Amino acid sequence: MPSIEQVFTTSSFVDLKHVKKNSLPDQNVCGLLAGIMNVVLTSSYLQTVTEVSTRVIAEFFEKTGISIRSYQRDPERIIERRVLEQVATWKLGDVAPERYQRHTTTSISMATTTFGHTHPDVQVHIALFTVLALCIDDLEVKSTALDEFVSRLHTGRRQLHPVLDYLVENLQHLPEYFPPYAAAAIFAATIQFINSTVFDKEAESMPLSQESLPYVLYKRARNSLGEVYGFYVWDKYSFPDISVHIQVISDTMTYLNYANDILSFYKEELAGETGNFVHDRAIVTGYTIEKVLSDLLDEVVVSVNRARVLLKGEKERQTWEQFLAGYVAFHFFSPRYRLLDLTGSQYV
Repeated sequence: MPSIEQVFTTSSFVDLKHVKKNSLPDQNVCGLLAGIMNVVLTSSYLQTVTEVSTRVIAEFFEKTGISIRSYQRDPERIIERRVLEQVATWKLGDVAPERYQRHTTTSISMATTTFGHTHPDVQVHIALFTVLALCIDDLEVKSTALDEFVSRLHTGRRQLHPVLDYLVENLQHLPEYFPPYAAAAIFAATIQFINSTVFDKEAESMPLSQESLPYVLYKRARNSLGEVYGFYVWDKYSFPDISVHIQVISDTMTYLNYANDILSFYKEELAGETGNFVHDRAIVTGYTIEKVLSDLLDEVVVSVNRARVLLKGEKERQTWEQFLAGYVAFHFFSPRYRLLDLTGSQYV
């Protein structure tokens, strides 16, 4: 993991090598100085994180042209009620209610903001899928159950955890909402997500080579569910012909993954999370975190604008803009990301 000096350019560091031994009269003073240094470093680090986050978010809005002012979601809370009614019937075994209730809140927000343009039945489906995916992503499900997910799926056996049984049931409904190719792609990408979740946990202590950027990019694509949510944008009620939007799926995945990396950076840094794509990319490229975020933003802008060109129909272009704004709105309105704490009402 890179040091804080490598991550951020800052002058707020004291070189203790130049402190003479005789200037420290006893251990109490040493302890006091260490405590003061810790406070100074922590304060400086938080200030730097705040400044970097604020700057990259401002550039995000400026360069993409996205606006979320006056954005509304599920105004009559119809989707929310339907999802809560369904989740209330679930028996999730050893997953504590307070855990999946928090996931449910996030999932409803995700479905009704990012995908608020889709059919109500699709929004419910997406929300339920997201609850289960969050349970897996946060390792609420034991690795032994995840290890056997694919083999049990292939043979039609019950899964070793109820979260996975509910997930299989959710996936079985995909053809009701999406064209055949999209349904199959979502199914396959979900399997890849679970497979990657298991492997990432096993390999979390594996050192990264500075030549391994392609692997880091590969891992980000596999463990992100970007392809799943990319196809969720286009339900078959409104877009039965997949050819009108299939050429933007790669750009959609880039937007979903990298916009999330940018918009979740603040909360992840405050939580001390370093085992993520931003830090991995900094390690293998030798760049600072700020440089990595800037590069990700550049890729987001290219993908957003290229899709604006590729989508020819007015309905498709309008859906694209709704999706772009909805995804950003989700991050701002969800307490999970703490963006309103960071920016106040500047963008909403």
